[in-house]
Amino acid sequence: MTSFHRLLLGAAAIASLAAAPAASAEDVLRVGAILAISGPASSYGGPAEKGLKLIFDSLAKEGLAGRKVKLSVYDTEGNSTKAVQFYRRLVDNDEVDVVLGPSTSGESLAVVPVANQLKVPNITYGGAEPITKPVTPYVFALSPTDRLVVESILDHLRGRGAKTAAVIYSTDGFGQSGGGIVQERAAAFGIDLVAVESFSPQDTNMTPQLLRVREKKPDAVIIWSANPAPTIVLRNAQEIGLKLPFYVSYANASLSFIAQTGAAAEGVYVAALPIVAPEVLPDSDPRKAPLASFDKAYRERWGVPPDQTSGHALDSKIVLDAALKAIDGPVTREALRGAIERVKMCGADGCREVTPEDHRGLDKNALVLMQVRDGRFQEVR
Repeated sequence: MTSFHRLLLGAAAIASLAAAPAASAEDVLRVGAILAISGPASSYGGPAEKGLKLIFDSLAKEGLAGRKVKLSVYDTEGNSTKAVQFYRRLVDNDEVDVVLGPSTSGESLAVVPVANQLKVPNITYGGAEPITKPVTPYVFALSPTDRLVVESILDHLRGRGAKTAAVIYSTDGFGQSGGGIVQERAAAFGIDLVAVESFSPQDTNMTPQLLRVREKKPDAVIIWSANPAPTIVLRNAQEIGLKLPFYVSYANASLSFIAQTGAAAEGVYVAALPIVAPEVLPDSDPRKAPLASFDKAYRERWGVPPDQTSGHALDSKIVLDAALKAIDGPVTREALRGAIERVKMCGADGCREVTPEDHRGLDKNALVLMQVRDGRFQEVR
């Protein structure tokens, strides 16, 4: 057993991770995963796949809550149609008990009706609020909603005395959800949105939008999109000399975003999950020890630090472990769905309490406001 797995199993007080007894041959939990391992969203699916490999390689030896575990993974390439096809394949051919992913909000939204039609629990990694609102029986999500993140950003703007802001967002599912919430909630925080701009995820130059933003003289700019668009926006802003506080979505809270954006990332704010910088957590935070352990094991295995999507792999394991231990009787898909709906745990994505009315179970305490300084994320105090 690795030091990483030993520490996780010792953290029973925060995640109910007791060492599992040997599993019998027939007690196998079949887990499927549909991830954007390649393609334009690979910066999300790739780290998630690495996280799952790290976790499930260990589970192949140790088991999970007394059961053997079999993992089947398919690459969606970030394509919603493929996500749906692979979901069906996992259910019909691989006969999985639960499906993890997809990686992106657009794919996740496409999968929602399929998961409910097939009645196979889905623990998705997408952050857009409509994935789990309204709640549907078989779809759960690990990431905080874009609403939580937007409100954290708006609260920080209010706290620093900002009166006006601009928002620039992508026209895909993730961008429209977050951009719409910014427009919906800004006034409640005393922020007047003086400019609202959008762009296609395929666009390679957002200078025209930024020039219109500059004319309105906002106190700050919120960029809401998945990578790589925010990198382009920030570089374009640097090129035209637009020096304003910029906020990006939690989809950009990764060291790869900083590396791609370069000097244009310096000073950018992000409300993110602390897995990108676990050292910012106080020792009293129940997430700190398992996150530090996961960070160490991930770096040793892959030579790079984990990011938020890597952390979804850790939380997938913790959620499934807690759900399995709560089932009294045969582990069917329906029993697993019902148990996931009652999970209480702490992990990379925060401390959550899932209920029939809330299939994420997170609040704003899951997030830490950070700023890029000297090429790394540092907490804003």
